[in-house]
Amino acid sequence: IASKSILVSCDNAHATHPNFASKHESSHKIRLDGGVVIKVNSNQRYATSSKTAARVLDTAEKTGINVQKFVNRSDMGCGSTIGPLTATKVGIKTIDVGIPQLAMHSIRELCGVKDSYDLYKLLLGLADDNG
Repeated sequence: IASKSILVSCDNAHATHPNFASKHESSHKIRLDGGVVIKVNSNQRYATSSKTAARVLDTAEKTGINVQKFVNRSDMGCGSTIGPLTATKVGIKTIDVGIPQLAMHSIRELCGVKDSYDLYKLLLGLADDNG
């Protein structure tokens, strides 16, 4: 069963802030209501692998939802999630996903309603998928 399972580390993702667009990777702009975000980091700050990304992309296509990919600028650090640690301890293929938001860790965070619903549909689709 574990070999067919996928662990979804689900958190929010930084949307490209219009006032600070230079802080984001220019070829990976993240928009509110643009779709669920797959988070990728070459330094393994996120647990996403090519296999887990492909599985989520396949499920997203089947459920008709949009997906965006967050990649931080290579000259800047990024946050992390519990995904890499959990994947190491549990040994199940893991992906880091989230919905885009502006002003993370602010008193006024902002997300899109469509993204929230799309994440819900994606998670249901992954639960129904037999791997």
